[in-house]
Amino acid sequence: MEFVKFFHYFGLMLGAGAGLGSMAAAIAHKRTGGGPPSDTIKAIKPIFGMFGLAGISLLWITGLIMTQSVDTSALGALFYVKLLVAATMLGVSVFMMVVAKKSAKAGTPPPSYFENMGRTSGLLALVAVALAVMVFG
Repeated sequence: MEFVKFFHYFGLMLGAGAGLGSMAAAIAHKRTGGGPPSDTIKAIKPIFGMFGLAGISLLWITGLIMTQSVDTSALGALFYVKLLVAATMLGVSVFMMVVAKKSAKAGTPPPSYFENMGRTSGLLALVAVALAVMVFG
């Protein structure tokens, strides 16, 4: 089980790194005056998206494996709230990846609401981690 837990934490690190990297790229873009993104920003944003989605997927896979050895009803309601928050975050991430790929294929920038969705996903991640700490100690 320690092997699975290692990959669970690795997924957490991968997702967090991707989120922070994406945020840093957005801040750097704004500090350089905004406008059309540079080729570097255009190239790196999808990579961060893929890393983030891989991290969330790894968390789900390993989390489901770890729950096989636990009576989840004993974990209480917060565990199920955490699952709901994590599922919402996964849904937002998949939606953003699909829309971003369509935008890139069409040669148009992502929709204006993307920045807010990214912030929402980051907030959901913090809530999910806080709930995990409360549930699992």
